[in-house]
Amino acid sequence: MRGIVTRFGSRGRTIAVLGCSLALAGLLTASGGRFAASQEAVLTAMKADQEIPVREPWDPFWSRLPRVDLPLSAQQTLPPMGGSRWTLTARAVQDDTSVYIAVEWTDPAPSRSVATTQAFTDAVAVQFPAVASTSVPALCMGDPTATMNIWQWRAAWQADVNRGSRANADAQYPNTDVDGYPFADDPVFRPGEYVGNPFSQRDRSSAVDNLVASGFGSLTADPVASVQGWGQFRNGRWRVVFARPLAIGREGNVDLAPDDWTDVAFAVWDGGVGERNGMKSVGNFVRLNLTSEPLTPAGASFPFWPAPFFAFLGLWVAVGWVLLAWKPQRRPA
Repeated sequence: MRGIVTRFGSRGRTIAVLGCSLALAGLLTASGGRFAASQEAVLTAMKADQEIPVREPWDPFWSRLPRVDLPLSAQQTLPPMGGSRWTLTARAVQDDTSVYIAVEWTDPAPSRSVATTQAFTDAVAVQFPAVASTSVPALCMGDPTATMNIWQWRAAWQADVNRGSRANADAQYPNTDVDGYPFADDPVFRPGEYVGNPFSQRDRSSAVDNLVASGFGSLTADPVASVQGWGQFRNGRWRVVFARPLAIGREGNVDLAPDDWTDVAFAVWDGGVGERNGMKSVGNFVRLNLTSEPLTPAGASFPFWPAPFFAFLGLWVAVGWVLLAWKPQRRPA
């Protein structure tokens, strides 16, 4: 009679598999990791008790915040349609007085000029329902029953803020000579500036246009520069930080509060391929949660350290593999 005797036995291998599965499930739960991506995307703004580096988009602080990767698609609702960016990364934080949203996306080359009729600027926009905690459909610029508040950052405006309002024109036409103009302060001779055209604005204090819309063709600029924005291009990526007080009390502008929530959507323009106006990449609305839960010292939302996690996980996988791969030993009956 010949029998088979295993070193650990089938019961031992079953226990090992269950143990590895439970350990992996526990670690994924503690770290916030998920195998499936079908769950609703939520952008969480936790409370920071430190100075926020709003003027330094590539400060390590932003990379330590929990991130949400959001898919974008070409705008196909109305002509001229278009759009070529497919993913945007968003992060958020608040400090009980202001909310900060950092967005990041890839771009082959920066486009920072609107000095000629053929030049278009890179841009990104954040869109909220004008009334917080109100869900709206993912329709570009809202509708007559759902006013939207839109914060649009433009790379050309950032260049104006960084180098002065004539930066783009001087770079495009370095040999231009301007004579004295006798009607410099007469609005009759500055119609674009007089009607509030953002392209005619001088002495720009913010790289962000604060806009209100109630459907296509209704986009209006709010003259109060309540939203600030700073963007920098590095290694083929733009990163832009938006900053605004939680509440400003102006009609059409979203008012937020700690432990509040609302919907938010994003759009990206690649000026290098001629994108402007409705030619953009857009994403669906996701939930923005503002919470008073503090950030950990490392800036993460959970006590998770990648190196120990993967070391422990690798140990369990190795043990499980040994137990499962162990071949039975045969001996004569």
